[in-house]
Amino acid sequence: MTDLERMLFLLDGKPIPDNRSDISTRLMEHIRDNPTKEVYEDEFFSIRYFQKGTAHITLKRYDLIERMNDIIAKYYPGMLAKPR
Repeated sequence: MTDLERMLFLLDGKPIPDNRSDISTRLMEHIRDNPTKEVYEDEFFSIRYFQKGTAHITLKRYDLIERMNDIIAKYYPGMLAKPR
């Protein structure tokens, strides 16, 4: 998740947070400080996490996802599914 967050920051033209405030740190602090909640949200992610240690991650910035997909398609043609 940290590498994905870094890429999203780069694509958005923002400085990359240092590792003391990256997504992994913020998520763990959120879980520790909010034991009854099951969802973490910030500007890039919505993360629903479960007691068994799994999570569902939703990316919120579709414009950045499109830019990332364009980069992937350029360097790895045929790796992304074609839209229907």
